[in-house]
This record gives sequence, structure tokens and C-alpha cells, in this order.
Amino acid sequence: MDASLAVIEHLQQEDGGITATPADDAYPYVYPRDAVFMTMAMNAFGQQERSKKFYRYLLTLRRQRGEFFQRYNRGFPYVTNEHELDVTPIVIQGIYDVYSSDGGSNESRVFLESMWDLTKECADFTVSTVGPETGLIYSANSIHESRELEEGFEIWTNSAAVRGLHDASVIAGLLGHTEQEQNWLTCASHLRDSLATKLYDQDTGTFLKVMRRSGEKVTAPDMSQLAPFYFRILEDETVLSRTLQHLKQNLWNEKIGGFNRFKDFQVVNDWHWYTGGTSASWPFFTIWAARFYRELGIREEEDACLDFIDSATTLDNFLPEKVAPLEGYSRWKETELEFGDRLINGVMKIENRVHTIKTSDYVCWACPLGWAHAEYIFLEKRSEVSTMAPVLPSPLREVPAIVKR
Repeated sequence: MDASLAVIEHLQQEDGGITATPADDAYPYVYPRDAVFMTMAMNAFGQQERSKKFYRYLLTLRRQRGEFFQRYNRGFPYVTNEHELDVTPIVIQGIYDVYSSDGGSNESRVFLESMWDLTKECADFTVSTVGPETGLIYSANSIHESRELEEGFEIWTNSAAVRGLHDASVIAGLLGHTEQEQNWLTCASHLRDSLATKLYDQDTGTFLKVMRRSGEKVTAPDMSQLAPFYFRILEDETVLSRTLQHLKQNLWNEKIGGFNRFKDFQVVNDWHWYTGGTSASWPFFTIWAARFYRELGIREEEDACLDFIDSATTLDNFLPEKVAPLEGYSRWKETELEFGDRLINGVMKIENRVHTIKTSDYVCWACPLGWAHAEYIFLEKRSEVSTMAPVLPSPLREVPAIVKR
């Protein structure tokens, strides 16, 4: 865990921004989504001052409507094709985590007060994205950043928004803003109930990846089906266990171990078809599964996940974004026709790392990936969760609760 903390600290820049990878690797940008989870990992080690520096950096990126974009380069120009509506409520979660992880100290309360205007802007923006007819958020892209796959009422985005609005409500209550406290709590409650009814597939007993405007259900297996449990907005061991079983049957890489991020990748026709699709295993998604297996007491499956993580770690104890068999990578490179400058740089990094992964027949992308190291820290330091009062009883058969991370 100390090595993972060191990776994240190294990714923080002088201005407070935290890049997804080192500057000479695939993602030398500040992705607020990734960075927030890295601040949560630092908070678990008592590094709240580093986290506060990041959120003060975010103040320099504020926009009129309160929205944060997908990623930022140096000098703050954003780079995004479509707004990714999970990012803004995730920022709220990070702000609250600085406070809650510090035990509500006087210093953390002062920080919370300094972030009130930003919190309000983010929460109001998130409320504005909830559709009045469906009670859900319609987004173009989400965690996989793929419009073809994700456009619609998507599970990760809506789960992130429930958690963000819930945390915003708690912040408002702490600071004495009772009107916002109740309004945001009510919105979080309604959004969660809409998610639990409209994005829950009664036929499979799992959550959908996405529902299109037409009502079409996208049922292709996807690790983001764990989002309601990842954000702790629903607590139901039966549905969680069923979801893990579904994902293991469909997304576990039988050749090299670890979880692919989703299946039926043919719906997305771009250069990621090999690097991001069913040929690659993703350490941080595999760590998600390990954490949930641990919570359920399923030791054999947890151990299989951890064995893969060990095999996919570099000799320097770095975790990459994804790994794939060298043989398949070589075939992909021969037929790839769209090598741009950034991709060429990434390919060079891949080839330079062929002999750095503990298992010699792997190649890896984006290494070290800060978010993967944050997830490893969560696995080891934040496995135990405590129950909070439920926002509202869920329409699912079991009564879940929003719980602390």
C-alpha cells in the first residue's frame, strides 16, 4: 500500500492537479474522475492536506453552470467530446470525503466551508441534469468514454449522481443550509428509486448497463453493473452476489485471468478494439471484484482476483490500466491503421515494458495508473463499511441503504 500511495503522491503536480499517469505516459492529463478517487486514497492515509490542494486547484477550473469536464490539459483547456455527467457529482463526493475521513475536525470544517459555493454549484448542476419524465440522468458518455456503448440512461452516471447529491445534502446539513439539505436529499432519493426500478432487470436480477431513450435495454455484461454497490447507494447481498456471478461467467479472462471491462465489444469500432476490449484484462476492475468478494466472504474468487493482480504488477510494483497477451498485441499492431502521435508514444511505452511485468507474456498500457493504485488502497484499508440510514426504502424486494464508503 505504501508503494501505491507513493505513486499517487508522485502524480500530484505543484499546482495541486493530479494526473492520471506520469507525464511521459498515456494520460498526462487531470481527469477529475480519476483524481477524486486518488484523493480518497490519500485521505485513507491521513493525507488530507494534499487532497485539499487538489480541490483548491479545481476552484480554478470553475465554470458558470458548475459542471466539470472529462479532462484538462496544462493551462486548463478542457478536452472532451461530450459532457460526462458522472464527473461533477464525483467531485462532491471527494470534497465530503476530505471532511469525513478526518473525523470532522475543525480544520476539515473550515475546508468544507471554503468549498460550499463549489459544492452548491456542482449539486445544482447535477439536479438540473435529471430528466423530469424519467427521473434519470441521460448522458452521452460514462466511465468507458464510449458514446456508442454508453449513450442513454447509464448505470455508473446515475449511481454517481445519487451518491454525489446525498453527500451534498450531508454537507449542506453540516453547514446549516437546511433548504439545500432537504432539496438535495429528496432529489437523491427520487433518483435512486428511479434507478432501482428502471435500471434493474427483473429477468436477470442484475442492473442494466444502460437504457436507451427508446426503452431498449443494453444487457451486454459490463463491470459498471457494480456501480450501485461501488457507490454504496444500495445494499443487497443477493443482487451483489448474482451480479458478480454474472460478470465472472462472462468477463473473466480464462487465458490470463482478471476481468475484461465489458463484452460484445464489436459495438464500438475504434482503435481500442484490442487494447480496451475483450482481449485486455483491467486490474482496477478486478480489484473492484476482489473487494466485493471479500465483503461477501467468497475467499476462492477473491484469491483468484488477487493472483491476477500480482501477475499484472510490474517489477517496480506499478499497476497498469490494462494488460493483454503479447501475441495478440503483435497482431493488432500489424493491422492498426490509425496510429496518431499519442498512440505511437503509447505503443513505444508498451514495447519498452514487455519485460517489466512479472508474467513475461503480458504487455501493459498506461502504467502506473493512479486510479488502479487508489483501488488497491481501498481494497486494503476500506473494506469495512458502516451503515447509514436509508434515503428511502428501495422498490427492490430487499430494503437497501446508502452506506459510507
